[in-house]
Amino acid sequence: MTKKTSLLLWMAAAIMAMSARTAMGVDVAVMAGASPREHCPVTLTLSPDEFWYTLSQGSWKLVRESEEIPVMAVKRDIPKYAYRLSPAGGGIAAIDRNYWELLFVVDGLKPFEKRIYSLQPGEAASADAVKIERKDGSLKIDIGGKPFTDYLFATNEKQPRPIFYPLFGPNGARMTRGFPMEPFEGENKDHPHHHSLWVSHGDVNGVDFWMLSEKQGYQRHIEFNELQCGPAAGRIEELIAWTSSDNVKVMEERRCITIWGLPESGRAIDFDLTFAATEGDVKFGDTKEGGLISLRVSEIMRVDSKKGGVIVNANGDESHYDAASGKAADRAWGKAAPWCDYSGPVNGETAGLTIMDYPENPFYPTYYHVRTYGLFTANPFGLSHFISKIHDGSRTLRAGETWRCRYRVYIHQGDMESGKVKEAYANYADGPQAILIKG
Repeated sequence: MTKKTSLLLWMAAAIMAMSARTAMGVDVAVMAGASPREHCPVTLTLSPDEFWYTLSQGSWKLVRESEEIPVMAVKRDIPKYAYRLSPAGGGIAAIDRNYWELLFVVDGLKPFEKRIYSLQPGEAASADAVKIERKDGSLKIDIGGKPFTDYLFATNEKQPRPIFYPLFGPNGARMTRGFPMEPFEGENKDHPHHHSLWVSHGDVNGVDFWMLSEKQGYQRHIEFNELQCGPAAGRIEELIAWTSSDNVKVMEERRCITIWGLPESGRAIDFDLTFAATEGDVKFGDTKEGGLISLRVSEIMRVDSKKGGVIVNANGDESHYDAASGKAADRAWGKAAPWCDYSGPVNGETAGLTIMDYPENPFYPTYYHVRTYGLFTANPFGLSHFISKIHDGSRTLRAGETWRCRYRVYIHQGDMESGKVKEAYANYADGPQAILIKG
């Protein structure tokens, strides 16, 4: 028997087995765990065998009595340099192959509740479907038919990295500053390198990817490996080269972004960043001028505007304006915490932004370079500034190694309490467990 004949017989057997298995039915069990779950994103990672059970058709849904939940199947295409196991030390993630994920959102789970859904082909209706439309140099992203954000991936001297702008929250409120992309009347014109929502750091092998200057570094878009959208989420997988001003590559980054199909009262964007030392050792320097996830909040929301802006982290460190002293307390700056929240008035009501640090990140819990004037960034490297000068927060990614760093940006209605930030962090850091049950 030739190799070609053997391959054809194997494929036929696989297709028959797949059809039989699909016909037998597949269930998905979802266990809430210790927390209640509202509008909770769930990612179910499939093994290669489970892939054959489930992905023979394009559209799927979870069905339980009269409830139907849309499901999105996405492939994670892992670059070859991430196949190797990174050495231990700081929780560096190991990625060994490509795989598939099922994305969906569950609602109304009580603590320790277990639900069994039937995974069925077909589409389920969603009021919060995600749509991604590619244009020249940007991606337009809508949720539920409303503008959510644009991903501006084309770079230039004034915007040397991809950014998200504008960024809309509850009832169409602009959650980040317009300047320098779109200056609005009354906005401060300071820090022109603060670009709404972005990924960067101020010292990577001595190259400044934070400030704007003649010697600034660039994050150059190479390609999109995946652009997918649907009723449950939108997924962007992008390959980026970090280069010096004269186009010498410092490292590569595989950026995976998931925009969840959630109601306006609680949007969520997940950043899954894989930094790869493709050109040699890469040193992330100890500087406060940086942060792997950064925001510049709306002008009126900032604490210094004296309109009610508040910063508070998971440990209760709070920065707010004190009318009695006429000063803005700055207690959350430079503190490490699993999450940090910045809320205040915007568009006539209170809304907020939270940066959440994933517990398996190499530098968890991160420090926050969060300022009362509106800068808000998760910076795990600036220890000589945040603690004392005897500390050195610089870290080196050795040649051939990778770091996998995950963050969620949560956009919510109300302040930290009414926006249920603690519950939202539980959904992210210790979410419900989901498993496939084969019939």
